[in-house]
Parts: sequence; C-alpha cells; structure tokens
Amino acid sequence: MNRIAIAFSALALMTMPAYAQQPQAQCGLTEATSPSVRGVRLGMSTEQLLALFPANARRRDFKDALERVKTASSDETARLSIDPMIDASGDTSAGAVAVGLTKGRVTDFTISYVGPTWRNVDEWVAKLTESLKLPAGRTWTVGPNENPNKILRCNGIEIEAAIQGGGGSITIRNTEQVKVGEQRRDAGEEKKRREFKP
Repeated sequence: MNRIAIAFSALALMTMPAYAQQPQAQCGLTEATSPSVRGVRLGMSTEQLLALFPANARRRDFKDALERVKTASSDETARLSIDPMIDASGDTSAGAVAVGLTKGRVTDFTISYVGPTWRNVDEWVAKLTESLKLPAGRTWTVGPNENPNKILRCNGIEIEAAIQGGGGSITIRNTEQVKVGEQRRDAGEEKKRREFKP
C-alpha cells in the first residue's frame, strides 16, 4: 500500500505545471542599459543633462540649484527641476522633469507627462513597455505608493510607472544609490536619537 502512495506522490510531482516550479523572469536591465526617456538617462553627467535643456540652464532658480549640485558633499544627492516646455519646440506633451544628481551623475529622474489621460496604471505600463522596449507582463509589481503605480525591479535599478489625475509619470532610479541615501539618513537619525536629551 505504501508503494502505491509513494508512486502516486511521485507522479503528482512530475506532472505539476512547469511554471509553478520556475522562478519569475527577471529584468536584466542595468544602469548602463537603462532606457533613455526624453534624452535623460541614468549615469549621464551634469554637463550632458544641461546640454539637453540649455534654456533652463539660463533660469536664475536653475543656476542656484546648479550651485547646490556643485557644492553638495560627495554622497549627497542634489535635486534639479526642469521645465521641458522652455526648451521644447511646441511639444505640449513634455511634462515636468525632476532629476537627482550625485557626484555629478544622474542617479534618478522622474518625468511627469501632461499629455493623454490613462484609464489605469496597466494601460500606462503597456505604453511604456512598448515605447521603451521594457520587459512586460508579470515582471511589473504593484508599488507601495497611494497613487496607482507599478514597479519593474532590475539589476541595480528600478523603473516605476504611476498615474495621478489621469496623467502618467515614469521614475527610473539607481537602487544602490537609494540604499546609500537611506543608510546615511538612518545613521543621522540614530545619531539624533543618541544625542537627544529629554
């Protein structure tokens, strides 16, 4: 009787669907192979970024932000806000661009579009995967934000697609740099807790 039970168990294991035994496909993108969106890409230098938006570089507030980038400590991330409409030649779909620079290199950026409205985040993800040649399907997971969003986790980077008010945004970030920033923030908070005197 035991031999029959063992035989049935073995047969059941062998006939299990192959997808149940295989891990989910991974995204092979890295910082070097990450997509360029409106010319912006991870790892590009401050000078390359400024070349994309020369009219923005003449704005007073932008010049002030650039000074902060130049004087930022080695691991500190400085933020720049760019209005592509200033440099666009009538392209009304160009949205706001927010860029994080660390050590003179782009470590994250977000582009928020004012173009068409998207009914749901899956429709926006489908457009991004088609346009930017990104992995599709189950490789995108639901993100933690309150706005509908999905995240594609890759080798050292992640790509986040979100919709808010119908418009779409895409964020591409170097996750190693995010970890460094979180560790620095946590160390600073720990120091504050140690030094706090109630």
